[in-house]
Amino acid sequence: MTEDTTGGFTRLIVDRRGKILGGTIVGPRAGESLAELTPAVHKGITTSDVAGTTHPYPTYSDGVWNAAVADVRERLASPVVRRAMAVLIRVRRRWLDRPAPHRRYR
Repeated sequence: MTEDTTGGFTRLIVDRRGKILGGTIVGPRAGESLAELTPAVHKGITTSDVAGTTHPYPTYSDGVWNAAVADVRERLASPVVRRAMAVLIRVRRRWLDRPAPHRRYR
């Protein structure tokens, strides 16, 4: 996209918790994208970490970021996470809707 070329793809290999185990980058200047992928694999960074990092735009390593965002969105759409979020939202609403405690000042 940086040079109006959208051919190629980035595929990340992640475990169940989103830890990046490896990846494949195919396309023009794919070698430049390895600068982000290599330390992510070496240090055990998660897709949430990559997706939550501010990246300059446009950049050649944008494919790694987009793949990380796609993984995070997929994990957030799972039935287990949806149910957990629904419970947390209900608890938060009840907490915010409860009456304030009455305080006596002397």
